[in-house]
Amino acid sequence: MIAALVPVKALRHSKSRLRPVLSDDHRQALVLAMLEDVLRLLAGVRAIATTAVVSPDADVLAFARQLGAQAIREPRKPRGLNAALAFASDTLCEQGASGLLVLPVDVPLATTADIEAILNRINTNPSIVLCPSRSGGTNALALRPPGTIPFRFGYRSSAAHQREARARGLPLRVLPLPSLALDIDHPHDLAAVLAEPNGTKSRELLASLPPHPLTLSLSKGLSPSKDKRTPTPGSTSSP
Repeated sequence: MIAALVPVKALRHSKSRLRPVLSDDHRQALVLAMLEDVLRLLAGVRAIATTAVVSPDADVLAFARQLGAQAIREPRKPRGLNAALAFASDTLCEQGASGLLVLPVDVPLATTADIEAILNRINTNPSIVLCPSRSGGTNALALRPPGTIPFRFGYRSSAAHQREARARGLPLRVLPLPSLALDIDHPHDLAAVLAEPNGTKSRELLASLPPHPLTLSLSKGLSPSKDKRTPTPGSTSSP
């Protein structure tokens, strides 16, 4: 079976780079809105048998349960995103997962079609598919079997994951997808979400907030589909 895994930081630490434009309460509300969007997205993908959320935050885990996801509490030690993902991946393997999709919480433009496109490419064993962010990160990572390579999320993680695959002589497919190129880290990313009327909880929340001068100035003339930093659809492979 294929399992999906969504890591979420403690709410009080989430999206600190958005402090110039969002209050603490609004940042926390945005994280929960994005989590709801991602979980509803994954629930609509037939190939995914189970979806789990790993987090140290009790409120996040309770919210995930309300939305039908499995809640996995992040262990106290070792700490960090990659350790949490490894722990949750092992848990899902014990439950019978033969494939794993890791999807960050902050990809509000992701689509069902693109998730299905990723999963259709891990039908052999071993398989690795990576969707890069426009900043060099990893906005989706699919592995068959789970644990094929260690997690290297963080700065320039796309290159780091590719290095792990090459070191093991494993095929890795890089699949640039426009809907997965954007993650929400900076104020200008919020403007990109507002420019895309996709009916998500994330956009609904942002549209309901009082406009901030910074996001207003950044949003003028911005369209994610025309952003020159958004990759062109296609795929490449590394040996």
